[in-house]
This record gives sequence, C-alpha cells and structure tokens, in this order.
Amino acid sequence: VTFAASTIIAQAFSMVELSAPSSFGDDSDQARDATLHYDSAIDMCLEWTDWSFASRMVTLPAASLPSGTAADPRLPYVYALPGDCVMLRELTDPAVRYRLDEGYLRADAPAPLGVRYTRRVQDESRLPATFRAAVALQLAVLMAPRWLGVETKRVSLTNALDELRRRSSKSDARTASPAPYGEAQLTDWVSEALR
Repeated sequence: VTFAASTIIAQAFSMVELSAPSSFGDDSDQARDATLHYDSAIDMCLEWTDWSFASRMVTLPAASLPSGTAADPRLPYVYALPGDCVMLRELTDPAVRYRLDEGYLRADAPAPLGVRYTRRVQDESRLPATFRAAVALQLAVLMAPRWLGVETKRVSLTNALDELRRRSSKSDARTASPAPYGEAQLTDWVSEALR
C-alpha cells in the first residue's frame, strides 16, 4: 500500500496533528515511524478479537521440528501454523490438547488437524471501515510518544482506541451465532441470561 492510497496513514497522521508522508520510501522521520509501526498496528488490532473478515479455517499437515528441538511425549504431533496466522482461535476438534511453541503447534492428535485462526489482512480495501479507523487510532497511539508532546492528547487517543475497540468488537460479534461452536442449545433461563 502507498501512503497516498492509505486512509489508515492519513487518519493516523491527522490524529497526531501531522501531514502524512507521501510514501513508505520517503526519507522523512514521519515515514520511517509509520513504516516501523504500520504492520504492528494492523496485527495488534487483528489480535483483539475473532474478526469475521479475517477468520480462516484450514487443515494442517504434519510437520517436523527443527534439528535439536526436543519432542514432547505428551503432545507428540507437530504442525506448522500458516504464514498469515496472527492468532490461533480454535481447533475444530475441541477434545484435542495442544500448545503453541515457537511458531509450532504441538498436539495429542495425528494429522490432519483442523484449525481456525485470524489471518493477516493488509489490503486496506478488504478491511471494514470501523476496523480501518481502529488501526489508524492504534497507529496514532504508537506514534504519539514521539510526535505529540501533550500528555492529555496521548491519553485522549488511548481512550478513543479503547472505546472503538469495544464498539467494533461488539459489532463484529453479531456475524456469528451467540453460542460457541459445538455447544448444545441450552434452553434454561440461566444460560439465556448469560448470553
């Protein structure tokens, strides 16, 4: 993405009261700072919740551990997570025990292993408007210590980010049924009250 085409960059720099640089290749301090934080801001926002637009299900084949890495007899099967995985959300079989170690998933079930994860999405045109605004705020918060000298402005950005995070997560949660996958439909009043 170019800075000129990025609504996220434009919004973030507006929030820190600066003009946006023209491109990632611009030799300015602002461009270097934006380049440093841009990918992190997107990933941080993707980690917040189980976004519908970034959710992906795949079946993982077995993998091998790097030389010198010990096997775990309790979790003997090893899988490599996809390269675009930002956050593992669930295994399709809830009975499987697992642990993440250095980019590998160790499990007690053989391949193939179904997983659902939040994938990295960097094409801004594929991001919902509320999410783009959240990324812009996150980017502004990351850049604020360098560019905003007034503490109250930095606190205001952080508070706005927290509020937008709550609203956008709540809005996106309406794209799935209220019960977790595989949960029996309970009809007693306690389970209804807890929804």
